[in-house]
Amino acid sequence: MLTQRLDVDLEMAQMHAEADVWHAVRDRGFCNHGSAVGYLNPPVHELQKRLKPGELACTAGCETIFANGEDWYVQLDDPMLNPVPLPRRSGIGGGRAASRSGA
Repeated sequence: MLTQRLDVDLEMAQMHAEADVWHAVRDRGFCNHGSAVGYLNPPVHELQKRLKPGELACTAGCETIFANGEDWYVQLDDPMLNPVPLPRRSGIGGGRAASRSGA
């Protein structure tokens, strides 16, 4: 029983560490490609209108077009391999840049 608890604790610690690294990519202003849509006819998502069969588009913020699922998974596993800046967003909250402007 103690061994099982230790295994779970280690697994949870590893998952938290991986999530911290993954979120740090966004904190640095780059897309982590955390979600994507594939080609569909008729399209459901606006991005799907730009896709060819087999392609995927990032829906996590950058709208990068990936050649196929393998291409997306490579970028998902290491988003800093080919870093894509997130577009600046304005509006309520406005991100870090907006919060600093009032200081």
